[in-house]
Amino acid sequence: MKTPVDNDLNKAYEAFNRNHDHLRQALMASLPERPIRDKRAGRIHHALASIGDTIMRSKITKLAAAAVVIIAVCVGVIQFVGGSADFSTVGWAQVVTHAAKADYVHMYYFKSRGNDFIRHFEAWYAHGKMVMRGNKGDAKYDDRNVLQGFDEQGMLTSRGPSMFAEGQGALELLTAGFLSPKNEQFNEQVPANVGDDFLIYAFGPSPKEKDWMESIYITVGKNSLLPVQMKACHKDGDYDLIIFDYEAPREPAEFFEPPAAGTPNGRAEVAVDGEEVEIPIADAPGLKTAIVRLQSKPSENSDKPSFYLDITFITDEGYRSGTLDGLRLKVDEATQCGTGSAEGGLDKWPDGQYRNVRFSPWLRPTDKENTYLVEIRCFLKAEKD
Repeated sequence: MKTPVDNDLNKAYEAFNRNHDHLRQALMASLPERPIRDKRAGRIHHALASIGDTIMRSKITKLAAAAVVIIAVCVGVIQFVGGSADFSTVGWAQVVTHAAKADYVHMYYFKSRGNDFIRHFEAWYAHGKMVMRGNKGDAKYDDRNVLQGFDEQGMLTSRGPSMFAEGQGALELLTAGFLSPKNEQFNEQVPANVGDDFLIYAFGPSPKEKDWMESIYITVGKNSLLPVQMKACHKDGDYDLIIFDYEAPREPAEFFEPPAAGTPNGRAEVAVDGEEVEIPIADAPGLKTAIVRLQSKPSENSDKPSFYLDITFITDEGYRSGTLDGLRLKVDEATQCGTGSAEGGLDKWPDGQYRNVRFSPWLRPTDKENTYLVEIRCFLKAEKD
């Protein structure tokens, strides 16, 4: 003999086969009235507690339990996408919100150029720090205070402000600002394509890129709302491809620590707007001396002057390199540079040999007024790539 409860549940089950929404409404309407303690997670808990005593003794317990699971899934999906199970209406702003919460990201950057597919660099973000490794063994380390670059030999090549200086998130940086909350013009953007597992958003190029960029496509996980792929298509058929994953970090905290800068190949105190200073170079085969001069010029946007370095190298043979004039430096920062022969070019030295002088000057403060310590890290590259 069927009870009224049995009849109601059978009707609800039939309604489910016709329409999911009808099922949710039928079951929710049949529940006893109780105060809703929480509008989100508490709603499912309330449903389970309310019908437990009524139907768990019924002969169709399995049907009722299945119905509750269906309700939970329906309600959860509806809440997740902001009140609608239609994923085609998920605005880009929701993706940006989820991306800002990512505390671990592993990124692969590839470039397709003609018939070549090149691994450009790989990046990891965890423990609030970022490491980027290029395809030649060079690396950059960012601890949210300082960004430092090292070449494949571990020589410090650059030092400057953190890429996170303005409070950006990791995915905001790695997507060139597409996941920035400041891009309000993208907030209402909806998917161009909705698949079983992914949403694909399409964007046009910026005004600076429109001459060579065709479009940008970002693929987002349907459940996580995190980007898994970004493809920038060029008008000539080439493209850049970025892939993201969010597995638990396998790299220990030490992986994100930069190597020691090491001893420079030469250093000397240099007075601003003073005479040239000769700096002896050690442990850089082929190079003997660096000749530097530090000048100051008024800054356009600051009361403090800007500093410019002139630098020339002398080889072991006594050959003079080309002079790099007016290299702008900031205090406690370094940058990577290069120069060839005084005649111009890397193979126009007096003996006709190839020489590429690679160097990184670092301007450091001293306790003397208008005097700075210039550190030179350098090496002579005697062969072409």
